[in-house]
Amino acid sequence: MADDCFGHPRLAGIYDPLDPDRSDLGAYLRIARELGARQVLDIGCGTGVFALLLAGRGVDVVGVDPAQASVDVARAKPGSARVRWICGDATALPPLRVDLATMTAN
Repeated sequence: MADDCFGHPRLAGIYDPLDPDRSDLGAYLRIARELGARQVLDIGCGTGVFALLLAGRGVDVVGVDPAQASVDVARAKPGSARVRWICGDATALPPLRVDLATMTAN
């Protein structure tokens, strides 16, 4: 279930500018690199910041989030066509084969 702040289109649209320091993602990028992950599931992808970082490095990414408004923001970003976006939660995912599943938070 999406929190109201992530599910409302206007709030989802300003989420990234309100939280511009995503240096917390560096640790997750290092883990993906160290494991040689080529296919990653980003659970709770939100507005897609981490999923897009991975995709920009040539990783196949599936981003899943229960907040449609956040997924819409992610889909509107440059490079978003390289990510498979799913609105829903992890319990409703289709069968997937991934090297790594992540659930980042800031």
